[in-house]
Amino acid sequence: MAFRNQKLSVSAQQNDVHKRILTGLLRQEENRRCADCHARGPTWASVNLGVFVCLNCSGDERIDEGRDTWLPEQVAFVQAMGNARAAGYWEANLPRPPDSDMGLLRTFITDKYVHRRYALQQSSEPPSIDNFAAHPVCVDVCVGGGGGASSWWFLMHHKYPSNGIS
Repeated sequence: MAFRNQKLSVSAQQNDVHKRILTGLLRQEENRRCADCHARGPTWASVNLGVFVCLNCSGDERIDEGRDTWLPEQVAFVQAMGNARAAGYWEANLPRPPDSDMGLLRTFITDKYVHRRYALQQSSEPPSIDNFAAHPVCVDVCVGGGGGASSWWFLMHHKYPSNGIS
C-alpha cells in the first residue's frame, strides 16, 4: 500500500485527533451500520470508498478504525463521504437491498463497486481519495456546506510539525 511509508510521518498527537474524528463519524446515524450489508457496528473503513463496513464486507483496502494509523487525507475522505453520501452515489440505481446470503452479498459488493452497476451515472469517475474535494457527491462538504466541513478543513490545513502538512 502506497500510504504505508507516509503513515510513519503521522505523529501520535495527529493520530489521536484522527481517532477522535473517526469515533465521532461512527456515532453518526448514517455510519452506525455497514455500508453494504447494514449490520450494526461497523469497525472497518474503506480508504478507497470512504465508507464504514463490517468485517464480513471489508476487502483488502481496509483500515481498522480504532487501531490503525490514518493519514489526514484518508480521514478527510471518509469524513466527506460517509455511508449516506456514498450510498447516494454507489446505490443511486439500486433496485432492492442486497440479500443477506454471503455469496449473494459478495456478488452485490462486486457489482456495486467494481462494475458500478448501481452507481450515479452523471459522474464519469467515482469519488475517491484523489478527487473527493472537487467531486459533485462531496463538494458541498468540502466547500463549507456542512457535514463536518470545519474538521475537513482542519485536517487538510492544520500544520503538523512532524510532517509539514500545512
